[in-house]
Amino acid sequence: MNNPALEQLRDIHLPQAVHWWPPAPGWWIVAALLLALTIWVSRYFRARYRRQYFRGESQDLLKEIWQNYQQDHEQQAENSASADRDFIENTLALLRRAGKTAQLSAASNSEEHLQSMPSQALLETLDEHSAGKLSAALPLQDIGERLYRAESKALSPEQAQCFYSVAKSWLKSKDFKPGKQTGGAS
Repeated sequence: MNNPALEQLRDIHLPQAVHWWPPAPGWWIVAALLLALTIWVSRYFRARYRRQYFRGESQDLLKEIWQNYQQDHEQQAENSASADRDFIENTLALLRRAGKTAQLSAASNSEEHLQSMPSQALLETLDEHSAGKLSAALPLQDIGERLYRAESKALSPEQAQCFYSVAKSWLKSKDFKPGKQTGGAS
C-alpha cells in the first residue's frame, strides 16, 4: 500500500485572507459621495443660519425700541408725541435696515428697494402685510403726520401696540426673505 503518488501529496494551504486596505473602487465612490453630501449639508445650514441671523437680531432690536418707547411714554406723559415720533422713526429705520440686509424688494412691480422707500410707501407695505389691520387701528396719514409735525396727537396704547405687533409679525413672516420679491411678476 505504499503508493509513491500518495507520498508526494502535501497538506492543502488556503490562500491568505484578503486585506481590508485598499478598499474596492465602489467603496471609494461611496466615501466620495458621503464627503460631498457632508460638505453640501454643512454649507446649506451655514448659509441658512446667516440668512436668518438678521431676523433674530432685528426682532431683538424691535423689542428694545418698544421697551424704550414704553419707558419714554411713561416718563413724558405730557409730551408723548415726541416719544411717539421716536418710536415710529426708529421702527421704520429698523425695518429699512432689516430689508436692506435681507435684500427685500417691497414693491411688487418695480426695482425700488425697501431701504429707499419713503415712509408712506413703507407704511402701505406694512398695512398690506397686516391685511388692513394697521390702517384700521390708525390711519397711515396720521403716522406720517406724527413723523413730520412737531405737534400732533399722541398714539393711544392700542395704536402703538398695533404698530409694534405689525412690524414684529412682518419681521417674522415668510414674506420677509432674503433675495425674494414680494408679489410675483408673471
